[in-house]
Amino acid sequence: MIEHLTSSFHVPSDPPQHQLTWYNLSNALWMGSFSIQQLLVTWILVGILHEPPEVVGIAQLIIGIPGLAFMLWGGVMGDRVDGRRLLIQSHLLSIVPPLVLAAGVFVDALGFWILILTALAANLLNSVSNPARNTILNQIAGQKLQIAISISTGIGSIATMAGTRLAGEIDRFGLINILLVQSVLFAIGALCLLGLRAASQPVPSQTPSGSESAQRSMIQTIQDGLVYAWRFKLARDIIGMNFVSSFFNAGAWFVAVPFIVNRIYAGDALLLANISVVFYFGSLLANFGLVKFMPIRFSGRLYLIMQLTRLLVLSLIWIEPPIFWFWIAAAYWGFNMGVTTTMSRVIVQEVAEPEYRSRLMSVFTLALMSSTPIGSLVLGFVISAFGELNALIPGMVVSILIFGFGLRYSPLWHYESPQPGEVTTQG
Repeated sequence: MIEHLTSSFHVPSDPPQHQLTWYNLSNALWMGSFSIQQLLVTWILVGILHEPPEVVGIAQLIIGIPGLAFMLWGGVMGDRVDGRRLLIQSHLLSIVPPLVLAAGVFVDALGFWILILTALAANLLNSVSNPARNTILNQIAGQKLQIAISISTGIGSIATMAGTRLAGEIDRFGLINILLVQSVLFAIGALCLLGLRAASQPVPSQTPSGSESAQRSMIQTIQDGLVYAWRFKLARDIIGMNFVSSFFNAGAWFVAVPFIVNRIYAGDALLLANISVVFYFGSLLANFGLVKFMPIRFSGRLYLIMQLTRLLVLSLIWIEPPIFWFWIAAAYWGFNMGVTTTMSRVIVQEVAEPEYRSRLMSVFTLALMSSTPIGSLVLGFVISAFGELNALIPGMVVSILIFGFGLRYSPLWHYESPQPGEVTTQG
């Protein structure tokens, strides 16, 4: 039934702007639904189950790490199959974990493991679908890729703010009702994806038949993608720098900030949600602001300069300012994240050869997603040993090191994004 729906319905005469509309609607619903999960998982661990920092870090590791292998598999699938079908199936399957957690809450069985297992299932589905989601945008954006990425990310930020704000209303609406809304959003997103054209992307004819041969072919395809990413210095550098940056900064956001809200400012789930909304609003301003200046030629320089400016926000939070300045710091942190995430994604998608694009994006997303749970684990122990605020110090040091490396040892500073009508040959 799912295969029939995902393969038979398409609109071949739809103009590109309509395709982008359907894409952005589905992506926004996915981002909104996933942001609900992220805040709920964090607050249930910190504010309801009252787990210590090191346990929260371990929980983030358990949730995040298994999805990494699926990310590479998703990259292969994104280069082989109709990405629309893969996304629809991911949306439909993602309806299940929130319903299972809601059932657990209903029978008064909310605990560490039911939370972790449902979050893990949702994260696996996100890992599988992410490379295809990026590749589809390449296919429908054409030469306006920078603008399409920026607008898509900006709209995703709006959805993330809405989802985060809703998740913060646990006391007002009830956890079960919020989980039901999350499932409905995933379902509506699947319907929006039906508006996209089915890709005419053929499955490679050289794939051997037979399950054993197919498995060898899959492994070889993944290896080819990893080798391609490693030998491509520009792509390797941006992926590596993103990993290190996210390790300490995203890890700090997901582990240190909830404890700062809870312990330093005596806040509840609503305060954490509102701080997160301000963070994502900063990201929104960054992405829509970038559109005015696109296409940006020296996107690599902008990425590196923003690494230095992150010192301001981390230093401000570290000195434990009044709550007003904490709001300001969260907004700029989001703005900074919006610029660096968009620029790094733009560069990787610009330089990738079409036949490797999904696999390179899977490696890019793999590095980004793996850094957060591992960083969360490390920073959870840092918080236990040195306190919430001192978990921000490694991010300050790393920001300086990334800028220095990118300026002196990487081609990133001199990288020029192709302008309309140009084709990049940099590598």
